[in-house]
Formats: sequence, structure tokens, C-alpha cells
Amino acid sequence: MTAQADGRDGMPDFSRRADESEWIDDAELSADELARVLRDLARFNAAMLGHWPVLSWLRRAVGNVPPGTPLTLIDVGCGYGDLLRAIRRWARRERRPIRLIGVDVSRETVRIAQSATSSDDEIEFHAADIFGYQEAIPADFVVSSLFTHHLSDSMIVDFLRWMETNARRGWFIYDLQRHRVPFLFIGFVGLVTRLHPMVIHDGRISVRRSLTRREWQARIAQAGIELSTVDLRWFMFRFAIGRLK
Repeated sequence: MTAQADGRDGMPDFSRRADESEWIDDAELSADELARVLRDLARFNAAMLGHWPVLSWLRRAVGNVPPGTPLTLIDVGCGYGDLLRAIRRWARRERRPIRLIGVDVSRETVRIAQSATSSDDEIEFHAADIFGYQEAIPADFVVSSLFTHHLSDSMIVDFLRWMETNARRGWFIYDLQRHRVPFLFIGFVGLVTRLHPMVIHDGRISVRRSLTRREWQARIAQAGIELSTVDLRWFMFRFAIGRLK
């Protein structure tokens, strides 16, 4: 990735991905403050219907799976664990037996996610670099939400290949679109809400680090995946990218 210069109108140059790190990736936060940031990120994502595209894809993904079939799903970059808890609620309504696994590189984030999750939800959390993580038997599904913009272009290609290897039935990515509209919207949210300042600051960087449709198509092709087998949809200046095998 390359650095961005501001455009003539004072806006960032959205023609290229930014290489600026997010505060949450580098800051040494106390456990209490990190928990607040993760809670506010989850609140903001829920307000933006962030769980809906994942659940919608999962409904389609299990459409031809006989009821009662045990399934396994891995959420990569699970953060606060809110997506996994939403999936558990869905699975209970649908009476789908599914083993849920959350993987995040931060041990403290995993501890916070565990604390926010009831033992009745039966969700496993692991602190690990996803490229070194592997289940004994490949999972049925791998999903990620607002994770891939943290990766470099080459790491995104590696992650796509990792999912191809480790998801038996399919995988799904949900992430931001690099565009001035979400960049401006997040700034507006910062003025009218009490979200942690880091959520707003990092949210704008997240937009600048995200990919365009053409860039996603290029990364998918570089990973050796046929574009015709991938469903790439636009949703509220975000991309929902899924593949069923």
C-alpha cells in the first residue's frame, strides 16, 4: 500500500489504499478502555446492520444442508464476539447445530469477547494469527466482518487462499468500500454520538484502507479463484463477498 495525499478539496485521495495504521492496532490501551472501544465498535456496526449480510448469506449457505447436520463456523478477526453471538441466536431459531469458533490475534480482545459471552452460547475463542491457525478438520464455513481492510494486498490474497483451504462449504467477507461517503458519514457520527473517539478516528482510516470492487476482483483472481464462482454484492457502501462450494 502507498501513502495518500489530500486532494484539492481537502479530502483524502481515495484512488489508492492508505497505509496509515489504526490506533487500535498500535495503542497500548488499558483493559477497561479496550473493552469500551470494542463495545462501541459493536454498537456502531449493529446500527449499520452489519450482522444482516452475514446472516443472510448463511441462510443461503445452509439452504441445501439437511436439518440436524452438525456444522462448524470460524469467525476471523472476531473482535468483541458480537457477530458470533448473533449467529448463535440465529442458529437457535433455525434449530441448526453449529460449532462456533472466534479467532483474533489479540489475547486481550479474546478475553474481553469471552467475558461478554454467556457460557450458554457455547462459543470457542482462540487468540492466534489466522495464518498459523488450522482446525483438525476444515470448518464448513469461514466468515469475517470488517477484518480484511487491516491486511495488506498480499495478505488479502493469502487470506483468500487460506479460506479456500479451510472452508469446506464456503466463505464470506464483509467489509467497507473505499469511498468519500462513508468517510464523511463516520465523521458526522463522531459529532452527534458519544462513541469512543478511537472508533471514529479508526473508522475513517478503515474506509481509506478498504478496497474498491475492482481491487477485490483483482485480489480474488490473484488468489487463483474463478471470479464467476464468487458473489460480490454492494450493501450501504460495504461489500458482501461470498463463495459457496
